[in-house]
Amino acid sequence: MPKRWSEQDLMYLEERWGSMSIKGIAAHLGRSVTSVKLKAYRIGLGAPSLSYDGITLNQLSLAINVSYSTLASWAERYDLPIKRKVFAEKEVVWVINYSDFWKWAEANKQMIDFTKIEPLILGPEPKWVEEKRNADLLKQRKIKKGTNQAWTPEEDNILKGMLNAYCYTYPEISDRLKRSEAAVKRRIRDLGLKSRPVRLNNHIKYTKDEVKTIETLLAKGYYLEDIATRINKSAIGIRGKLERMGYKFRNGVPYKKQIS
Repeated sequence: MPKRWSEQDLMYLEERWGSMSIKGIAAHLGRSVTSVKLKAYRIGLGAPSLSYDGITLNQLSLAINVSYSTLASWAERYDLPIKRKVFAEKEVVWVINYSDFWKWAEANKQMIDFTKIEPLILGPEPKWVEEKRNADLLKQRKIKKGTNQAWTPEEDNILKGMLNAYCYTYPEISDRLKRSEAAVKRRIRDLGLKSRPVRLNNHIKYTKDEVKTIETLLAKGYYLEDIATRINKSAIGIRGKLERMGYKFRNGVPYKKQIS
């Protein structure tokens, strides 16, 4: 005769479903894996992964529009806190807890384009996300060409023409080509061009208010070109200033090494 399910057994099943493997639940209750599965589905618990307070790596990939392989790389190189989890008898998947994701995302917000993420798709969002989404929207309007998007012959001709005119700055060329100043600088180097943009006077000493503005906006996730526009500097000049202040950049994410 089948073993009767007690109230304590049912409570344990409901509490552990999605947070413990089915095999582990079955062992604790002294039941078969099949018995546990059938009971769970009969009382409407659904798939174990849907009861977990987090998301699988594949689901996260779809939610934030970043490839699975890129997320795996972030885990390896930038400590995205994923972990292996057994949802069924043999089903092992990579998952991330929601709170762990948001904590990591705040520290690495420059790596994520929040305009590509549907609001609330990952549940309640921290307060900082709204401003970062607005910052990403500003960047999207100004810089339409991504880092990995190949330069066209037409763009190269425009770049050469503006350089040879000897009257355009990095911000002006960046704005015309809808590419970042860093991308423009790399393209000039890659093409072996001798001409350079006209320099802004970046050697004027930054005021305390300007430095405060730079650090505040940087921490909120604003991109360098937008910050530069606000204080009439070039993005390249601001990056140089940040580096002199002790900042380093890792995959676009600024961080300041603590002096021990």
